[in-house]
Amino acid sequence: MNEERKMILTMLAEGKISSEEANTLLEALATSEAKSAKLTPPTPPTPPMPTKLVTPPALSYEWEWDDRSRGRNRQRITPQFAQAMAQVGLKDLTEDELWELQIHNVRPGYIRRLHEAGLTDLTVDEIVQMAIHNVRPNLIQEVRSLGLDHLAADDVVQLGIHNVRPDYLRQVQALGLTDLTVDDIVQLSIHRVRPEMIQEIRELGLDDLSVDDVVQLGIHNVRPNLVREIRSMGLTDLTIDQIVQLGIHNIRPELIHQLQSSNLGPFDLDAIISMGIHRVSADFIKQMIALSLPDLDAEQLVNMRIHGVDAHYAAAMVGLNLPDLSAETLVTMRIHGVRPQFAERMQAVLGKSLTADDLISMKIHGVSAKFAERMKAKMGDSLTADDLVEMMIRGVPEEAW
Repeated sequence: MNEERKMILTMLAEGKISSEEANTLLEALATSEAKSAKLTPPTPPTPPMPTKLVTPPALSYEWEWDDRSRGRNRQRITPQFAQAMAQVGLKDLTEDELWELQIHNVRPGYIRRLHEAGLTDLTVDEIVQMAIHNVRPNLIQEVRSLGLDHLAADDVVQLGIHNVRPDYLRQVQALGLTDLTVDDIVQLSIHRVRPEMIQEIRELGLDDLSVDDVVQLGIHNVRPNLVREIRSMGLTDLTIDQIVQLGIHNIRPELIHQLQSSNLGPFDLDAIISMGIHRVSADFIKQMIALSLPDLDAEQLVNMRIHGVDAHYAAAMVGLNLPDLSAETLVTMRIHGVRPQFAERMQAVLGKSLTADDLISMKIHGVSAKFAERMKAKMGDSLTADDLVEMMIRGVPEEAW
């Protein structure tokens, strides 16, 4: 009697449970024991001990994995498999090489077809790579027939990895891209450059295309419609490099239209590309135009963006009525750290004769507002920006003035 059954009967005898409850518990226990019995597999009979030791054949290629692979099942390379590989030229292979061929399902017929396709001097690793990437021997033959007859094993593997098909190569060649290398074909395939896209670009008059040009168009998602829209704005002398730059910097037709419609437009495409790269918007152009800077153009707009001249900074400097203020001097002041607060204090010291060039020169030579204010107190209205710069250059102490 097992412990569970004994416990149930004891509880019944002590009056802790009723007869009905005891029967329910015993039935449940019996059902559980029956299920356990079904799940337990029968113990296999012990095989009889052999009466005679059997000597394995000399060429068995059976081995245990090393410590890195411990716990895996024993593997076996048959003598027949090794002999079949030797018959197709793969002789004196190591156990590891035979195992690589077997686990990747490389058969003698596959190797024989590779030889027939012209790939005869292959290593085991090269054959395995071709098998892994499903390189079909007839693919090699078809590609060779299209002019790529100097194929190395790595070339063939690349074609297999990127699923390049002879039909694709044939269509691309028909569009004039004939001197193709395997790397060219792979790049076209990776970036999904379809023959239809090449055809459309050529129909737009851009027919002097190199493979690199076409790949760049594919990488940066430049589509023929973009070229059509830009041309409709009067920008007709487009080069491939300019078109690629538009794609790289995501300069869309909407931005081009806005820039061309501004009071400083129209611009040439190189200027548009530069403004697009440095985020010169139509609103920024409008803000700068409102300040009436005499030399404002595309180049200065770009320089302003590069050096952090925004509308707030420019308006503060314009408000000082510096006589020589321009877009160029605004940029130069920003480069040398001339802030509006510094300019205001210097103007309070030196008066309305202060120029933008004075501010730049004083900043370059380390003239501070506090120093200028002390010198003003000593020298009065005769003090000039040149005096302050000269003091800093010569290093003359304040007491000498």
